[in-house]
Amino acid sequence: MTRRAWLQFALVCALGLSVTANAFLLGFAMRSRDGGRDLGLLGQDVLQVYPAQVRAELRDILSENRPRIRDALHELRQARLSLAREINAEEPDEAKVRLAMEEVRRATTALQALVQEQLLEALMRSRSNR
Repeated sequence: MTRRAWLQFALVCALGLSVTANAFLLGFAMRSRDGGRDLGLLGQDVLQVYPAQVRAELRDILSENRPRIRDALHELRQARLSLAREINAEEPDEAKVRLAMEEVRRATTALQALVQEQLLEALMRSRSNR
């Protein structure tokens, strides 16, 4: 596989992952916008593995932290737009594409860490309320 073919393959994979993640996060953004208490990011089937008290605490915590989550989603969106610009350039520069991919990974990790911290906080709150 030539270097250019490898780069194209990597870009297609990254775009596929990005589209999947965007669809997943779009549900979260739409739920947040309408003020619903349901979690768009964590589907109800995923939440069912947690005890009811943890789910209730998590809903409250996510509502309290909606601005932080919205900011993290905005950063991720901006990083993805930057990656798309680099990929759609007439002559994609591998170094710039790699940097844009790193920024998408950083923003994705930051969002995931934020939600996981809130899940841990929900668990601790529910344990202390027993």
